[in-house]
Amino acid sequence: MAGEGQMLRAAREEKKWSFMDTEDTTKIRVRYIQALEEEDYGILPGATYVKGYLRTYAKQLGLNPDEIIELYNDSIAPEAGPVLESPNMLVKARPLWVRPMIIGSMAVLAIVLAIAISVNQSGKKVADSPYSPPALPSAPKAEAVTPETSPTKTDDNTPGPNSPVVSNPENVVAATQDGLTAQLVFTQLCWIEVRVDGQPPFQGTFTAGTTKEVKGTSKIELLTVGNAGGLSVTLNGKALPSLGKSGAVVRNVVLTSDTLKSP
Repeated sequence: MAGEGQMLRAAREEKKWSFMDTEDTTKIRVRYIQALEEEDYGILPGATYVKGYLRTYAKQLGLNPDEIIELYNDSIAPEAGPVLESPNMLVKARPLWVRPMIIGSMAVLAIVLAIAISVNQSGKKVADSPYSPPALPSAPKAEAVTPETSPTKTDDNTPGPNSPVVSNPENVVAATQDGLTAQLVFTQLCWIEVRVDGQPPFQGTFTAGTTKEVKGTSKIELLTVGNAGGLSVTLNGKALPSLGKSGAVVRNVVLTSDTLKSP
């Protein structure tokens, strides 16, 4: 251990904060707080989030964030670069004279065939072929277009039985689409944890420019959004308001059919 976890734990115990008190103050989940103090960074979403959590935790404890980040950087082992392996098979190169020789042989063969065909055609007269091409199909006749009758109205301006029914396109889409479909568009690096219809949640880190489609029957829950300003949500074709600012952590955003009815 490089020491940053021990410094964080010592500062927390000096303030006599429990893990729940620390979560309420820093807005960092308890299991991530324990991981930071034990320097077990494997369960966190990535290095970007590790540094962000360390900086936030250090500020709340009254420590120097830059010192904590420097200790963390010292604890990271440099990643080994990719090893390039040379192919075992050797490709044999053809001599430079092979291709011109092949092209020349093909040209000579084409000339011989052309001469043979011309001599054969000059000595024989091609017989008239009994084949006659079929007649071309005639163009289809244009059908007369009957103008549609205008909608009838009664004396009190009430639309008659032939009047068209006008409906709102957004209402039609929302009414005819079964279940819930959430389109998640990531404009910035963002870590997210999602649960659908009460099933076990899934999580992941998404880079800017990526999208993810989540489908459910009755409920889609955004349990944690690590960067609220980097995520745009569209539910059944309806764009939802922004979840928050860049860098803000948002929890327990519930999407149901009632969400579509809200303005």
